[in-house]
Amino acid sequence: MRMTRPLPVFFLIGAFISGIFVNYDPANAQRSPPRAETDSRPTVPAPAPTPVMTPTPAATSTVTKPNIKPLTKPTPAKPTPAPTSLEISRKFPKVVTKLMVDDLQIGKGRGAKPGSHLSIHFQSWLYDPTQPLGRGPQFESTIGKTAYKFTLQNTENPHIKGWEDGLVDLKLGGKRRLIIPPDLAYGSNGAGQVIPPGATLLYEIELIDIE
Repeated sequence: MRMTRPLPVFFLIGAFISGIFVNYDPANAQRSPPRAETDSRPTVPAPAPTPVMTPTPAATSTVTKPNIKPLTKPTPAKPTPAPTSLEISRKFPKVVTKLMVDDLQIGKGRGAKPGSHLSIHFQSWLYDPTQPLGRGPQFESTIGKTAYKFTLQNTENPHIKGWEDGLVDLKLGGKRRLIIPPDLAYGSNGAGQVIPPGATLLYEIELIDIE
């Protein structure tokens, strides 16, 4: 029996490569579609990278502080001292024994003389030293009314002694306060139901005209 000799290895490798080329059909080879000359699809640009915002430190500015001098505190005005009880008692004593005359407003020009025809405005109160300005209950006033007219120291039609003496030398436009004790006013009899017996009276009189 004849023994077949094995084929050399290089012969087998050559036959395998030849078979590959024999079975290759260029017509059936898969080809990639040709790229069109002009592609009508819009080209979407790549999004721009978001910038990284790095906080910039504020510029350091040198602020010059104004040279403000401290304000000098004004010296507070010294309050007017309250009148002492002695001063009050001199103006408004508890007991009035003589006529008290105080000029509240100095007038100008002629002064009232005995026999002068005077036009005055007045207010009158029962004297009360415990009340402000010594004003107790008011019993008569011409404020807002017709001025009162009379003749000073007229013997035919006299007024209370406190008026007759207290209005002498009062100048035109002047204003005077009279505190009249009972014996120079209506005395122990009083005046009806308005002025009680033994009352001290307070008047504020303004001279409007002199004839």
